[in-house]
Amino acid sequence: MKTFLFLLLGFGLAPLGHAQAVTAPSDQRVNPTVLAHQQTLIPGLKKLGTRVYGAEFMGYSNFGFIEGDTGIIVVDAGWFPTPTANAMKLLREYTNKPIVAVIYTHLHMDHYGGIQAVLTDASADIPVYGPADWEATVAMGQSVTHKATLRRAFMQMGIPIPDGLDGTVGNGIGPSPRLERNDTLSYPPTIDVAEKIEVTIDGVSLEIFPAEGDVPEHLWVWLPEDRILFSGDAPPHGVFPAVETARFEMGRDPNKMMASVQKTIDLDPLAIVPGHSSIIDDHAEIRELMTLTRDTIQFLIDQVDRFYLTNRSVDDLLNTIELPPSVAAHPQLQPYYHRWEWMMQQRFTKRAGFIDDWMDYLSHNAYDEAQRLVPALGGREKILQMAADTTASDPQWAARLATYLILVDSSDDQARQVRQQASIRFAQVTSSTNQRNYLLGLVAEENGDIDFDRMLRAPVAGSLRAVDDSELLSRLRNRVIAEQADNVDIVVRLALTDGETFDLHLINNILRVSWPDMERATSGQWTTDRQTIIAILTDELSMMEALTNGRIRASGDQQRHQRFASLFE
Repeated sequence: MKTFLFLLLGFGLAPLGHAQAVTAPSDQRVNPTVLAHQQTLIPGLKKLGTRVYGAEFMGYSNFGFIEGDTGIIVVDAGWFPTPTANAMKLLREYTNKPIVAVIYTHLHMDHYGGIQAVLTDASADIPVYGPADWEATVAMGQSVTHKATLRRAFMQMGIPIPDGLDGTVGNGIGPSPRLERNDTLSYPPTIDVAEKIEVTIDGVSLEIFPAEGDVPEHLWVWLPEDRILFSGDAPPHGVFPAVETARFEMGRDPNKMMASVQKTIDLDPLAIVPGHSSIIDDHAEIRELMTLTRDTIQFLIDQVDRFYLTNRSVDDLLNTIELPPSVAAHPQLQPYYHRWEWMMQQRFTKRAGFIDDWMDYLSHNAYDEAQRLVPALGGREKILQMAADTTASDPQWAARLATYLILVDSSDDQARQVRQQASIRFAQVTSSTNQRNYLLGLVAEENGDIDFDRMLRAPVAGSLRAVDDSELLSRLRNRVIAEQADNVDIVVRLALTDGETFDLHLINNILRVSWPDMERATSGQWTTDRQTIIAILTDELSMMEALTNGRIRASGDQQRHQRFASLFE
């Protein structure tokens, strides 16, 4: 059962903590606490002290400006140009000084994508500070997981679903982004910061130093005279600290994040401009929140280790643990972003792996288990009725029951309809905006209202254009339909008209990509260009379609060419 509970076709409905019946009114469309929280996230440019401005909720991420003697220092730049341009208009109500420097806290696209709205009239030779090894963060966007990561991130943020009470109401730390063309790092860092530096830029004394955030390559910007901190994507975010994430990022390190929070306490700032959520400019509130945030992260770390080191499962942990009362009651530590249980699960998985108790060692795969459970629970009709009857009162369980039926018969449209109804109902009552966005997004995707292949084609194609020929062709390896490739041994020599030549060898149910071996027998030669390979990898067309329509020109054994092409998704 554990496999099923973890997988559940990506519906993210694994049991968390103690299940409770839903008592919300039947006409409720959004959890009222979520709606009330989101309504407090008012966009604007907030002046802090005499020379610092924080752009808060202008877009998905916050950024800011520091006024120097003759110019403006920019700290991050948002994701898209329109929100950043709107912030610039507000800044120009205070000053018309030119941009003299840029500092990126880190190189996630939501912190540099709006930069052209900032640097339109700026000199091209201004200094741009960034963390050492910032290229590693950018490279994550060019990795083989790029599309899957973007899909999860877009779902989490509510990007593909409409705004409103029946769609996304935000994501707990700001508004849901609305897509537009963003900058692709036209102004990369020119000064890498590997250790703490003390620098004066245009008369402003700054300390810029590495500090752990969502990624290891991350900086803080500290104004010691003003006691104002730009903390980027490090706690706090005005919600439960996101030391892990449902979309899964191996690089997040709760221990290092906890050290960053302690560093904040040591700095004793009067104001913090975080990369997301509310700017905090009340000294007493900062002290209280930072102390609780630090202790919350330690609580998560310690309790995961407590259960793991005593050979107890993550399910045992979630069935036993509740948040400390001081955390559970604090308005800025609520699970409006990720559920805290998700972070416990993610931390446990990283720490202990997925095998932890009897249910793991004895698990079936989800489909095999459903084949056994459906008759054991009384058969399809009884389970379908149970699911329909509990959609309003226990939508989480109703959706899971319906999923058992879909696992047995993927064409069961009645079960799919019940699952969608239950998922929508669960989205209406959950306190997590991300869970709401995921569920509504999954329903929309299943109904064909979201086409991620089309939506993500341009950014994924952009990242593929940046890799070399060998890496580009190697991306075909994870498209091999292995279950249909038994005893296949076919070699195709592929020549890229705008690149190099490689041997593609299907053998042992895998694809090997290598330099040509002139002594190796092949089925013939293919000739194509990089753009065709990118089109295949972004699902613009299949390999078979490219072979049929002539975008791949083939010479040699046509039957074996057809067989080779048919074995790729």
